[in-house]
Amino acid sequence: MKKLILLSLLFVCVTFSLRAQTEIKVNPIALLFVGIGVGVEYGVSDEFGIDLNALIVEGGGGVWVAGKYYLNPRQGLDRFHIGIFAGAVTDLDPGLGFMIGQKIVSNSNRVLFDIGLGIGRSFDGGVLPYGRLSIGYRIGG
Repeated sequence: MKKLILLSLLFVCVTFSLRAQTEIKVNPIALLFVGIGVGVEYGVSDEFGIDLNALIVEGGGGVWVAGKYYLNPRQGLDRFHIGIFAGAVTDLDPGLGFMIGQKIVSNSNRVLFDIGLGIGRSFDGGVLPYGRLSIGYRIGG
């Protein structure tokens, strides 16, 4: 798990060095009740983004990478999206799945609200969940 967290931090550092649209997100529900939920999304184009999320809780956590396709964006990487994800959760092998979600971006094109749900199958046959409720800030783009 420590290797996944270090890899996530390295990804965030590399993302900051790029000038494309990047979003930094935090899960307020996780902060209140569970632990720390953070994420970063890098915009490859106005319709496609790569999202990296980590949930760190006492005794475990999870890491997910998702490719999101935005069906009809207005401000780039916003509104309804579908995608696939790969992830790993404590006590489960890594796995793959599908997800859907909605992102709302403020008129200033900076503050955002992102919600998503999905489900997948881990390689050992278990159910791999995907869920996010995030508030974030957009840099660049």
